[in-house]
Amino acid sequence: MTIEIRATVVVAIEHSLRNLPAILARLDCRAHREVEFLFCHAETTDPIAALGASAPNVNSLRAAPGARIPHLWRDGILAARAERIALTTAHCIPADDWLDRVLALDLAPDETGVGGYFVNRAGASAIDWAIYLLRYARFSRPHSSASVPHIAADNAVYRRSAILACADLLPGGFWEPAYHDRFRAGGMRLRLSPDLVVEHANAYTATQFAAQRRAHGREFGRERAQPMPTMQRALYLLASPLIPFVLFAKVIVAAARENWLAQVPLRGYFWLGWFVLNWALGEARGLLDGVQARTRGEGARAFR
Repeated sequence: MTIEIRATVVVAIEHSLRNLPAILARLDCRAHREVEFLFCHAETTDPIAALGASAPNVNSLRAAPGARIPHLWRDGILAARAERIALTTAHCIPADDWLDRVLALDLAPDETGVGGYFVNRAGASAIDWAIYLLRYARFSRPHSSASVPHIAADNAVYRRSAILACADLLPGGFWEPAYHDRFRAGGMRLRLSPDLVVEHANAYTATQFAAQRRAHGREFGRERAQPMPTMQRALYLLASPLIPFVLFAKVIVAAARENWLAQVPLRGYFWLGWFVLNWALGEARGLLDGVQARTRGEGARAFR
């Protein structure tokens, strides 16, 4: 008997193999035959097979070496069979009822995505706290949000058709801010739901996450540089030394608004500054890519 696939769950695995047993236990893949599970990774061996978690509705997708989480998400989105796609990473452990909430989620006709919230794991280290504030401070406590400009794709449900409609963006990966901008420009909404909750269980080392920040910052800089005239790009590049200060201030303001500052170990602020600096270096490099590409006479996305 053919089983209708109601949703596809895409889990991106980057430096986070140690969390897979807990994630698999929460998802209980074999008990949810109506859900397709895609574990996307760039490991040399299949981590799902190694854990004995293979099943008809469970697949591993191996990406090219060096693939980042947005590339892994893209691979899962392209391979997915369901219209409803739930994205997450192996740095997040879903709540016991997360999958049931994904399946029960009501998507309005004008909604392309619904994001959830993140709790930090008990006993989090200073590095864990720095990453949590940098990535999830805006998504740490439920708020009334019929419409928001962005959601965190690490815990989100999207319409696959809306993503595939952005065909020009897909080759570069699922870097969600660019897609969110496109959705809103087309009159579609994003919202936050208090029903979708995951636990942030960071598995990055400081070195690994700093490298991730540089890579993501570079992509952000490239994306930001594309619509700018050459002179504006040059001026923005000259002002790039201010980026880490502006970003650090934004994170602190968001953390203060959610009353997290007192819970962060003092060393957490050192690591926060270090990660922000690495992002700024990446963003400046991305802006420089844009200036160089325009100088060579290449198209807007030739430097992607």
